[in-house]
Amino acid sequence: GGLSGPSGWWWWLILQSLSNWKAAYPQTWIRGRRKQAPSIKELVRNQNYREHIKGKAREVEERELLLQAKEYEEGLVAWPAQTIAKGHAAASSFGQPETSEEPVSTANTFQPGSWTPAVKK
Repeated sequence: GGLSGPSGWWWWLILQSLSNWKAAYPQTWIRGRRKQAPSIKELVRNQNYREHIKGKAREVEERELLLQAKEYEEGLVAWPAQTIAKGHAAASSFGQPETSEEPVSTANTFQPGSWTPAVKK
């Protein structure tokens, strides 16, 4: 089995004590797809590689954010539109079109304009 033999349970305890023990090599050994347990050297190398890749990903993300900010400033890219919701979704009037004084016509629909009496002074 995967946990028996000279490199059995104590390796299991070492793997659990590592910060990211769920890497590919320990899992393959635990599941019996690999005969030998990963060495400490392999685990450290893999952890260092993961940290290196995470660092590279952070660098790329920072470069992308800087480039995006530069494009916004130069006017090459439009700023994201801000959506403003009026009312509350639980209200009965939410999502209904607001009435206007001018008639509105789109495709096969026609909505007459609203009329309000003039205010007497």
